[in-house]
Amino acid sequence: MPTQRERRDSKRVSCMLVCPFELMKLVDRSTVKLTKASGHAINRSVRGMLLLLPEPVHKRQVVEIQVPSEARKKQGTKLVEVCWTRPIPVNARVKMYLAGTRFFFELPTPGQSPQAH
Repeated sequence: MPTQRERRDSKRVSCMLVCPFELMKLVDRSTVKLTKASGHAINRSVRGMLLLLPEPVHKRQVVEIQVPSEARKKQGTKLVEVCWTRPIPVNARVKMYLAGTRFFFELPTPGQSPQAH
């Protein structure tokens, strides 16, 4: 079985960014619950990001995150797919969740053409 380092094909860079995110959860056949919160980006690569989230997520779940951009002054919207998740106990009642994600693509900023990306 490959080690973590062998599975990665690109270098991870540490970062400490606050990233607002939105989760959609299916409540029943006709109802979806939208949750808005903020998480933290721990590190990133060209293909994905390690997030620390206050909400549980599931493998293959799609999450919309807002990531500050160094190139642009506005935040970029990215869709990521959760590849794995681990609960992190903070205290007896509170858990946070580490989530390894991979990028799908970056959504265009409102008022900007998709060709500008």
